[in-house]
Amino acid sequence: MTTSPPFRFKPRTYLHFDLPVSRDSAERLACDPGKVSQHSFYPFLGYTTVIKKISRNEDGQIVKKEKLREIKIAAHRDAAIYSHYADLLSPAYEAELEARGLTKVVTAFRSLPTGGTNIDFAGQVFRYIDTHRPCVALAFDLEKFFDTLDHEFLKEQWIKLLEVSRLPADHFAVFRSLTRFSWVNRNEAFEKLGISPNNPKANNRRRICHPADFREEIRKNGLLRPNPNPGKGIPQGSPISALLSNLYMLDFDQTVNDGVTTMGGYYRRYCDDIIVVVPPDQQQNAEQLVLAAVATSKVRTNTDKTDRVSFPAGEGQQAIQPASSSDFSGHVQYLGFTYDGTRTLIRPGSLARYYGKMRAGVSLAKQTQRKHNKREAAKGLEQSLLKTRKLYLQYSYLLNRRTRLPGRDRKSQGNFLTYAYRAATKLDAPEIKQQVRNHWKKLQEEIHR
Repeated sequence: MTTSPPFRFKPRTYLHFDLPVSRDSAERLACDPGKVSQHSFYPFLGYTTVIKKISRNEDGQIVKKEKLREIKIAAHRDAAIYSHYADLLSPAYEAELEARGLTKVVTAFRSLPTGGTNIDFAGQVFRYIDTHRPCVALAFDLEKFFDTLDHEFLKEQWIKLLEVSRLPADHFAVFRSLTRFSWVNRNEAFEKLGISPNNPKANNRRRICHPADFREEIRKNGLLRPNPNPGKGIPQGSPISALLSNLYMLDFDQTVNDGVTTMGGYYRRYCDDIIVVVPPDQQQNAEQLVLAAVATSKVRTNTDKTDRVSFPAGEGQQAIQPASSSDFSGHVQYLGFTYDGTRTLIRPGSLARYYGKMRAGVSLAKQTQRKHNKREAAKGLEQSLLKTRKLYLQYSYLLNRRTRLPGRDRKSQGNFLTYAYRAATKLDAPEIKQQVRNHWKKLQEEIHR
């Protein structure tokens, strides 16, 4: 490695098994290889996010599925180490991308020179399709990506990046903490320790528990869980996991990009979302190339989520499904958007999540207001009305577009509607605005229900 980058400190205030750490304390620990090599890492704190997926089956019926994503949060001192070692590895990884001609290929978890968001990356793919018709777009999804990363393979990639024969003691300590990790379910820990999940920082609580309580209440009661996949998997959510996932896929990216480029095609990867666009006569070769690279990298694809979309010649022509094949779908899905050759839309699942959050947000506001009204009634005061300002801020265009809010509220001005309008503009897709045209009506219905 070359010279060490300056230490970057990100204050973290969430509850964990240790106390929040100051910048000086974090720097003294993370920047001292000797201390890192001897550091005792805490278990991760885990929770599950539920992502609703909505699609249509072959009969045109709506199918709803739930995707569970396991998130693991590192303790404060551990997170400082992970963050710094990500900064240590990042310059070498970026140099490898440059040397291999992959700078534009890998778009997730990086600060690209040209900037960009998933809206921009999706737009680049869709524009490529339009300017290279006829073509076939192949979208692959890596199943349980972070859970399936092979430990030995990851270590080999780490060693090659550092250009050493074996990992230095401090790097190995970080590697070991991520591959032999243990974790505690956050909800179970809160319940065992009597911590309210709705207000965990009540009474100025700054940590989940003291070390003695951890041993007695967490460890002895069997709440400590090991990595469920020996030899595979790193926790999704640590400050270094994203970089390591890209490092893991470095050879995969080069193999697929070189092969697809030779076929006259286009390859991009955003974390576990892979898209390949090739001439129609190269479809089979491209699929075989990707699947072989997947096997070599010891990960696996989710075959149920593989899209094959054929785009005919002629600008603005809708995607077609060849009569000889039932494997082709009518649109390609990438980074939260669908494209059928004529229209770009936000995925139905994203809309469903937005409206679900809207309903939950209004319900919570009503519950809070009922509590206020009870207090007001007990004091003989006139009952106040439901507070709608934050609801409009979070779930409508109203305050977003017409009101400049001070302080903290200004940071919250971006919401799903902002995202949708921005996507409609960047992707030149007014149909996206049509997708959300009823949001105000639905919000008012929820408020007045």
